Amino acid sequence: MDGGQKPFEYYRLSPDDVLAQLNARREGLTNDEFQERLERNGPNELHKVKRTWSGFIFLRQFKNLLVVLLLISAGISTYLHDAKTASILLLIAVTNALVGFFQEFKAESLMENLQKLVVPHAKVLRSGKLDEISSTEVVLGDIVYVAEGDSVPADLRILDEDELATNDFALTGESNPTRKFVHAIEGEVPLANRHNILFMGTTVAIGTGRGVVIGTGMDTELGRIADLSQDTKSDASPLQREMSNLATRIAQGTIVLALILTYVALKANLGYREALLFAIGISAAMIPNGLVAEVNITLAQTASRMAKARALVKRLSAVETLGATNIIATDKTGTLTKNEMTVQNLLIGKTSYSVTGTGYEPVGQIVDDKGDPLKKTELKKLELFFRTGAMASNAKVNQPDDEHAVWYVLGDPTEGALITLANKAGVDPAALDDKYKELKEFQFDSARKRMSSVREYDGPSTSSGQGKIYMFVKGAAESVLALSTKMRDGDKERNLKDADRAYYSAYNERLASQAMRNLAFAYRELPKFDKKTMRLEDVEQKLTFLGIVSELDPLREQVPDAMLAAREAHIKVTIVTGDFPTTAEAIARKAKLAPEKNITIVMGEDLPKLTDSQILQF
Repeated sequence: MDGGQKPFEYYRLSPDDVLAQLNARREGLTNDEFQERLERNGPNELHKVKRTWSGFIFLRQFKNLLVVLLLISAGISTYLHDAKTASILLLIAVTNALVGFFQEFKAESLMENLQKLVVPHAKVLRSGKLDEISSTEVVLGDIVYVAEGDSVPADLRILDEDELATNDFALTGESNPTRKFVHAIEGEVPLANRHNILFMGTTVAIGTGRGVVIGTGMDTELGRIADLSQDTKSDASPLQREMSNLATRIAQGTIVLALILTYVALKANLGYREALLFAIGISAAMIPNGLVAEVNITLAQTASRMAKARALVKRLSAVETLGATNIIATDKTGTLTKNEMTVQNLLIGKTSYSVTGTGYEPVGQIVDDKGDPLKKTELKKLELFFRTGAMASNAKVNQPDDEHAVWYVLGDPTEGALITLANKAGVDPAALDDKYKELKEFQFDSARKRMSSVREYDGPSTSSGQGKIYMFVKGAAESVLALSTKMRDGDKERNLKDADRAYYSAYNERLASQAMRNLAFAYRELPKFDKKTMRLEDVEQKLTFLGIVSELDPLREQVPDAMLAAREAHIKVTIVTGDFPTTAEAIARKAKLAPEKNITIVMGEDLPKLTDSQILQF
């Protein structure tokens, strides 16, 4: 691979660094470079599925000691001229094998379906000329264009984008389109959070973009799934081990009993054949002839129900996995909680306020610590705070309609709550977007925990005239504080001191312990603006801290009972969170996950680093 960089590391590099690593250029490769790379790395296609011979799949179903005992019993019955019993035993064994065979045979089509995700054509820039070529001819370093409705032909590091979002559910399970951005991501993040990468087999939901190819064929994320699907080896499941142990004990008992009964029969002066017939008849009765078929039919029925729920089961033994669960790793937002955010507390400068009203309907007021609603003149002085939250958000809040009985949000619920807050404070977010057009947006990512919007703005005092460029920032309190050098208290700015940082950190911790999600606001006037050359690390610094909003995401009603049921089943629960761990701990307490030894809080970015042994310690 050119430059020696692994595909999964490209999201941590700037676009220019990625191009340098791949020896590529924005105007595309030359035909000679394309031919050389195609010969070196091969075509952009997934390897054909190594289909297992059908006969082997069928014979594999007999690799079960109980089935072997059935066959031995059938053979002995045949030897003793008991054709009826032999036929029944053979029928049970074959029926069992057929049930397992058809289940595995259907699952063999998994990889063939993966190959259908690879698109036949791609729009590629070669020697400065845009052309549509076969996707199999895409090579590392190619510059590929995508637009709404297109399928992504290879893994791409985004170079440019315009409102680009893709459907990544095939890889990440995320049902909503994923908004993409250009800037590099700080530190390691899991696959689902690599929002500057386009993945092969996904589709473009909205917008347009241009990217450089960083992975083709089996070196893409889709290719890795294909490879794992072909080569995965599994250990025996708990049920298989128990069945094997049972069959071993039965076989041992049957042999011992047969020997004892044969000896007893011979001592009773029965002939050799009669003694053997007597011993085998009694011993064979010990074998649970219908057990294997009953187990497989039950598993097959469960697999059928899971298939209707869009869960593919390759082998019947995998069905019992849910029953053998001893650890549950659950996301917090939207899983344990309703993902319906409402702002309840504000800290503007160092003054605390409360917000009345729930949900996304803009009915409620901003009240002071005495419970008195703020007057319009007081809200006007705080307008920059509310404007910052609205302008650093992309969500839209809509009124009830034919499909929604209540006010609802389009976009991130956390941002939707900020739009509702602005409306309650008398600020019109739609009018802000019309008046102060967004010039550049640095999308949120889970590593830096911030998003920033660059706009032409008329200044904090709203009287300094048009033409200035401001950046409005929202994000995790500790993340925004780390980049802030000043703070705004009332209508004045001053340097942010260590005592101020300690104050905000303590406030953030206290509200998070009450299951609140906290977001900090900040802004900065930029000295100059060039959309093409502006770099995130150059402008997202020297911020002026404005304050903190605290949102509440209510717990789902079913969660406490579900968690109690898990505890009674001796299942330990791990909560995976992308924001403040203290908030997750508060949610855990509300979800009745105490005692503490049954709860583990894991930051989302740390989840891929955990080993099996660490997970088993939870």
